[in-house]
Amino acid sequence: MIKNIFPQKTGHVHFVGIGGVSMSGLAKYCLAAGFKVTGSDRAAGEQTERLTRAGAQVFIGHSAENVRGADVLVYTSAAGADNPEITEGIKRGIPIYKRSELLGNILSSYPRSVAVAGSHGKTTVTAMLWEIFERAGKDPAVFLGGDYGEKGNFRAGSGRFAIAEACEYRQNFLDLHPYMAVILDIDNDHLESFGSFENEVKAFRRFASGCVATVNADDPFAAGLSSTSVTFGMETPAVYTAKNLIKGNNGYSFGFYAYGRKEGRVRLNIAGRHNVYNALAAAAAAKECGVSFSYIKSGLENFYGVKRRNERIGSMCGKPVFCDYAHHPSELRATLLSYTENGRDPLVIFQPHTYSRTKILMKDFINVLKTPRTVIYKTYPARESFDKDGDGETLYKNLAAEGADCTYADTLSALSDKIRRGMAGKDCILFLGAGDIYEAALKLAK
Repeated sequence: MIKNIFPQKTGHVHFVGIGGVSMSGLAKYCLAAGFKVTGSDRAAGEQTERLTRAGAQVFIGHSAENVRGADVLVYTSAAGADNPEITEGIKRGIPIYKRSELLGNILSSYPRSVAVAGSHGKTTVTAMLWEIFERAGKDPAVFLGGDYGEKGNFRAGSGRFAIAEACEYRQNFLDLHPYMAVILDIDNDHLESFGSFENEVKAFRRFASGCVATVNADDPFAAGLSSTSVTFGMETPAVYTAKNLIKGNNGYSFGFYAYGRKEGRVRLNIAGRHNVYNALAAAAAAKECGVSFSYIKSGLENFYGVKRRNERIGSMCGKPVFCDYAHHPSELRATLLSYTENGRDPLVIFQPHTYSRTKILMKDFINVLKTPRTVIYKTYPARESFDKDGDGETLYKNLAAEGADCTYADTLSALSDKIRRGMAGKDCILFLGAGDIYEAALKLAK
C-alpha cells in the first residue's frame, strides 16, 4: 500500500531532525518504500541507531553538505528557519515538506485512515488501535508518537487502513485529511503557537470537518466540534459508553455499550480512570471502522501501555521507580490520581517542559503540585530561549511560597541527593515530564 507520497520523481529523501520519534517513523516508511534515506540530528540516540541498522545514513550535527544528492527534504517543526540544511535545500530548489505534510500525503494514499488528535492521550489511543486492528487482521500502517513495546513507533502494513497520531502543535494536524478524525479532548496547551484557546478550538474544528469525527461527548469543547460527530463518553449521553466501572488491581473494567446495546465487558491492564476514556475512544473508532467487539476486547485487554506512560524502569534505594510523560497540569492530575487510587504514595520528580507552557499555566501547575512531596528538576527548554518567569526554579519558589513540601535540583547529582533525602515515608518514585527527565531517571534507577 506504499505509493504516491511525493508528486515529483524521488529516489533520495533527507530528514532534518530524523531522530525525533515521529520523524523516525516517517523515515522508516520511506525505507520500506525503497527510497534512499539520509538524515541528521543534534545527537545520536535510540531512534538514530535503529534507523542506521535499518539502512538509513544518519549524520550527527546539521550541515549543508548533508543535503547532497537529496531529491526531497523533510523537516521537523523543531528545526529553525536558519537550519543550514533547510537553507541549502532552498538554495538548491529541492522540494521541502514539513513532517506533517509528508504524513498527510501518506495517509491520503490509504482508503481508510484514522488520525487521533487531542490534548491528552493521543499516543495511548493510537497504540490501542494498533493492537486492535492488528488482532482483527486489518494489517494497518501505524505512525506512533512514542514506542509501543518491542513494536516500536511504526508499522508498515499492507492493508487498507493507516492509523496515525495527529499533533496539534503549530496546527500541524491541519495538514492531515483522514477518513476518520478521533478527538479525545481539547485543553489549554500550546497556547504560545495558537495565540488563544479560542483559536485552538477553531483549529480542532477545522481538523474535524470534512471527515467522520469520533469525539468525546464529555469534553464540552470536543463535543461541539461537529453536529454529525459520532460520540463516546461516560457522563453525557453518547453513541458509545462505558458503564459499571470496577477498579481492579491493574486497572478498571467496564461494560462497553454501542448504540444503546451492551457489547460485553472489557478489563484493562493499565491503571487510571483516564485510561477508560482512552480505551472507550479506541473502541468507538474501531467499531465505526467495522471491527467486531471480540477483537476490540482482545486488543484492549492485551494492551500494556506505551513507553513513558506509567512505565516501571527499575528501582532506587529499594523503592520502585516509574516514569510518565505527563507534562501538562491535567495530565499530572490524572497520573497522580491513578497512583492514589491504588494506594501509592510517590515521591514526585517533575521536569517542566518549555518555559512558555510553565509560564502560561503556572497557577495550574501550583494547584496540582502543592500537595505531593515534589522535587522540581531543571526545565527542559526544547525549542525555546530562557525565560525566568517560566523557569523550573520559579515554579519551585512559587510552590514553596504556598507551603508545599518541595525542593529544586538543577543537576543530576543534585537530583540524586534530593531524591535520597526525600524518600522517607514514600513507597515509590515517580518521574514526570516530556523532556530528558526519562534519561535522568534511567541513569539513577540503574
